[in-house]
Amino acid sequence: MNEKDNKTLDELSELFQDLDMPDETRKKIYHNILKMRDQNLNVLITGATGSGKSSTINALFGSTVAKVGCTPDPETKIIDKYYCYNMTLWDTPGLGDGVEEDIKHAKIIIDKLNEVDENGDPLIDLVLVILDGSSRDMGTSYQLINEVIAPNLGKEKDKRLLVAINQADVAMKGRNWDYELNKPNDALINFLDEKADSVKKRVKEGSGLDIEPIYYSAGYTENGIQQQPYNLSKLLYYII
Repeated sequence: MNEKDNKTLDELSELFQDLDMPDETRKKIYHNILKMRDQNLNVLITGATGSGKSSTINALFGSTVAKVGCTPDPETKIIDKYYCYNMTLWDTPGLGDGVEEDIKHAKIIIDKLNEVDENGDPLIDLVLVILDGSSRDMGTSYQLINEVIAPNLGKEKDKRLLVAINQADVAMKGRNWDYELNKPNDALINFLDEKADSVKKRVKEGSGLDIEPIYYSAGYTENGIQQQPYNLSKLLYYII
């Protein structure tokens, strides 16, 4: 790894200094960041159409850590590939655009999950599934997790799956969101906690996996008005 890569990882470490977390957790995060100096990490990002995969990538590596920078791989066609320090992000096509398209996209995801590196180990280290927090119908997302991802995760499945609920700001159609402070009030927090708990139970019932979903907002810019991201550092923390 070159000097620039080390610098960007140092900047990544700084993101977690202000987060409220136990010292033991902070030490584990720093240990994992140090491990990233010696190996490339591959993260597969997937979810239903409209869940906000692209906006999440833009927010994570365009706003939160803009100084790190990402470069897209122009050679990829169906799966977009981005390089951020020594992390590779694989942005897969969304499901929910029709039966035939879903079958084709599911096969693409399965093929990537079964791909191995030069050592014969699974290429993908972590699968990030993004859910649309503003939608009550998550059938496509549960089908994706239970029927496509979980059966193809191999060993240590629980450790290789992260489920994140996006669009927390409009989870109650914009109600109970403090736009001035850019965070949910107590009523919305309770609603989001219940949604995360429901997702956890549904995934457990369908796949047997024990997961801890988190919620966030990737933010947006519309008609000149910018809605800042929320909980992005926590999402990045869980990825690391």
